[in-house]
Amino acid sequence: MPTARRPQQRRSVATRERLLEAAYESLLEGGYGAATVGDVQQRAGVARGTLLHHFPTRDLLMAGVVEDVVERRLKLSAAADDASAPAGWNDVVDLVWTELRSPAFAVLLELWVAARTDDDLRESLVPMQERIYDTVHRSVIRLVGPSHPRAPILVQFTINLLTGAHLAGILRSRSGTSSVVEAWKHALRELAAPPRRS
Repeated sequence: MPTARRPQQRRSVATRERLLEAAYESLLEGGYGAATVGDVQQRAGVARGTLLHHFPTRDLLMAGVVEDVVERRLKLSAAADDASAPAGWNDVVDLVWTELRSPAFAVLLELWVAARTDDDLRESLVPMQERIYDTVHRSVIRLVGPSHPRAPILVQFTINLLTGAHLAGILRSRSGTSSVVEAWKHALRELAAPPRRS
């Protein structure tokens, strides 16, 4: 009996993945307003009942997209798990900066902005937000070494500053952004250095 269920389980997993991929593409191409249940259903090529079986509400579908981004699309997580990954503060800045300009971050940003005025969506996304922050923090700290005494606060500074720099140029590219990133690398080396003995 268990072997008879396996093909059905595999089909169910494949359908769920297709729905998440369709929702991700819809958010990326048209934004939150365009990522309706109908659009996702059409992109995935499934019946409405099939979609609702996997994701009874649009908010749960959107939360599923966020979980999928955390599991499969955050390059920081993969880099931290890769023994050959670059390490050091300059590399961390480059990784975070690359992540912020990725399609995955654009999708997350669509959902975060929508959740500001949508109570149900916000309720669905809050646990995922905490998971993202925790994943990124742990990943970056693994890259620079957990024994560094100021690692947690420097990681937070890096994420906050680079996120702000990215958002400042999201509507129109701003000159000088690359200089901000390079200046932060320099400042970070100073802040991360052991205290000088007097």
